[in-house]
Amino acid sequence: MDLEALRSFLAVAKYRSISKAAAGSYVTQPTMSQRLRRLEESLGFALFERGWKGAVLTPQGAYFLPYAAQLIRDLSNASAVLGKKDPSRPRSFAEVAGHPHKVVFGVDNWLSERSVRAVVSSALDVYGADEFRVTSRPATTVIDLLELNQLDAGLFYSTEADHPFHTDVVGVEDMALVHPPGAVLEEVSAPALKELLSRYRFVLFDNPVLTHHARITTTLIETYEISRFHVVDDYRTMHALIRLGECITVVPAGVVLGDRGQRATDLPSARLPGLLPQISVTVGVSDAGRDHGVTEAFAASVGRFLDEDPPGAPDGDLPGTG
Repeated sequence: MDLEALRSFLAVAKYRSISKAAAGSYVTQPTMSQRLRRLEESLGFALFERGWKGAVLTPQGAYFLPYAAQLIRDLSNASAVLGKKDPSRPRSFAEVAGHPHKVVFGVDNWLSERSVRAVVSSALDVYGADEFRVTSRPATTVIDLLELNQLDAGLFYSTEADHPFHTDVVGVEDMALVHPPGAVLEEVSAPALKELLSRYRFVLFDNPVLTHHARITTTLIETYEISRFHVVDDYRTMHALIRLGECITVVPAGVVLGDRGQRATDLPSARLPGLLPQISVTVGVSDAGRDHGVTEAFAASVGRFLDEDPPGAPDGDLPGTG
């Protein structure tokens, strides 16, 4: 994507004027307008409504803006770490950017601490602590980096059967209903669950979860005819909304259930087998990982650790289910 076009987009959003953005960016107004048109054509939607009030973000433009700002910031941060060496450059930058090649494992950042322990424990069976590192990323990024051979192996929630690299399903998790304290499910049945869900706004996670879990989310929305939503992009916001009795949602059980009987949250939750879908936990190994000696044994080891360290039991039935 054209970075100058993205910077121009952010400038126009800031000044709410193409002419002021052009002046602030030291380019001509026709150049600024051309960059915006080119960006809009590549995206397939309008970013601004032009009128006597100036340039006003369209709903699509407002949604796109945080992604553009994050991309520019991420690239700026990477440039700062990788930039030329000078005495004022923090030593931590050199340590991060200049380390020798290590085997790199990725973990879906929605997975629990027990999943990270499974990856680290399996890695320590083969490598010294200074021979590998673990990075936590959204599942979509873990999958992309595996395909690009920039991760040797990764553990992630998987909603698709096929990936362009070797995979092993090492576990299947129930989805869990996370609900306000005192919520009552009259009986364990689809009609009763539908009625309970209708009482609250359903917490819908924005990207990257939105696209990765689209199939499961769509199934839930269609099955239970969910029509009221509250969109969040952060687990803590979800927690606050449900704790205050405003919302309800469904997430992988491992997100809310802790280790060996310990709960990961004070929110009540319940697994409802047969009423809620399941989600796979998958190990992927890239071609580069195979070249670096990561084999199917790694996936088997992760699976064993997960089996030996199961998530804690949920609260049990919702009040009213008997």
